[in-house]
Amino acid sequence: MTESVIFSVEIQQLLGVAARHLSASRSSGYVVGGAVRDALLGRAIVDVDIAVSGDPASLARAVEAQYGAPVVELDADRQVYRVPLERGRLTLDVTPLTDGSIDLDARRRDFTINALAVLIARAASGPAEVIDAVGGLDDLRKRQVRAVSEDVFRDDSVRLLRAVRIGVELGFTIEATTAECIKRDAPLLAGVAAERVRDEMCRILALPGSAPSLRLLDELRLLTVVLPELEAARNCGQPKEHYWDVLPHSIESAGHAEQVLRQTSPEPEVAAQTVWDEELALYFAEPVSSGHTRATLLKWAALLHDVGKPGAKTIEPDGRIRFLGHPTLGAEMTRVIMERLRFSNRETANVVSLVKEHLRPGLISRDAGPSRRALYRMFRDAEGVEIDLLFLSFADYLAARGPLREAEDWSRFSGSIRAMLANWRAQPEEGRPPKLVDGHDLMRELGIPPGPALGTVLDGVQEACAAGEVGNKEEALVLAARLWREARGANRE
Repeated sequence: MTESVIFSVEIQQLLGVAARHLSASRSSGYVVGGAVRDALLGRAIVDVDIAVSGDPASLARAVEAQYGAPVVELDADRQVYRVPLERGRLTLDVTPLTDGSIDLDARRRDFTINALAVLIARAASGPAEVIDAVGGLDDLRKRQVRAVSEDVFRDDSVRLLRAVRIGVELGFTIEATTAECIKRDAPLLAGVAAERVRDEMCRILALPGSAPSLRLLDELRLLTVVLPELEAARNCGQPKEHYWDVLPHSIESAGHAEQVLRQTSPEPEVAAQTVWDEELALYFAEPVSSGHTRATLLKWAALLHDVGKPGAKTIEPDGRIRFLGHPTLGAEMTRVIMERLRFSNRETANVVSLVKEHLRPGLISRDAGPSRRALYRMFRDAEGVEIDLLFLSFADYLAARGPLREAEDWSRFSGSIRAMLANWRAQPEEGRPPKLVDGHDLMRELGIPPGPALGTVLDGVQEACAAGEVGNKEEALVLAARLWREARGANRE
């Protein structure tokens, strides 16, 4: 049985430009890949791939002339050209048709559902019959991701991650033989450019269903190829307060981060006792850099927050398990991971800070109420990721207790974290006290020379200001003088 597809008016207009150029140059061309798949599934199309028998650069320039969008040469050797359209809402990629044959072209692609094609000359003006050389239509009906051949992962090993991402994105399963090929070829992922691995992992984590996605990556032997540091977390036992060992706890933490970020429907008690509003939605949707949002980076932090536990684990004579210093060790390991995957400096700093400080909200929440000084210190040390840290704390708690979570304890803990968030958002003087004096004031008024001691005195004054112990410049200078005397006395000793 044949299938036909019809594109939106916007895409038909684009294909009309391509069809006229191809006709004039006596060439043929096809829409290939995900655009045909998504049209059949009724999904929004953001990428259009065209394969042509003629000159790809010539067609790309024709589209450029019509739309005023610049052509980007992605790969000169393979003649791959990109034209970003509609202010980035739609992207056109133009490539040569493999050996001039749409059947051969289909057999060179990654997955059968991405190997479907339609003739541009037909698709530009209405319904076009789908060309299916490798059984992609049947796999669409079966809702499965199947490799075109057993060699696809050897030809381009980033496809190992792409199979998972496409499956998660579409809600498809990975066909059994394809899954076995992924397991077989998983080690090849270590040879893929770090940037490509990073981007596929970020795209997976940006989608709903992070915990099952990470479990699937682990089942397919991919997770610890990307993050070999997590292998030691497998079967790393924890105290009885934790429901899971370290690795499943870390995966569950990413899943619970998704709940508190409202990317999936939260459990009723989670929704009732965490905070979410439009301001927070905009905050977590903010790209930090390279297009990766705060929400995606929070999931990275959730996955990595306990990466230091295996290396810090000790067992006391009474059998008690301890992980002293694991946040500091984990932060060091996380920096290595983020730099290896070529994250930006700011992205790296954010995730490292979250891993290093992830215990702080829980520790100060144990008190009757955290002091202003404790809040100041925590927010100071988590500068730039203060809100993110509180949401990580929600996720970590939920993943620690798992199904054994007690309603009363969760209510107490979540109430404390909500209070810290309200403090940060509604009372900026608590977390971000005014600067009553600066370094120039201390050098001029007290004769403190530039150097580490000056910074230490300034920190002490700022902390006292946050605690409400000084309220004006004169009081700040008196305190600074005392701190300076104490610092000099300590140095003499």
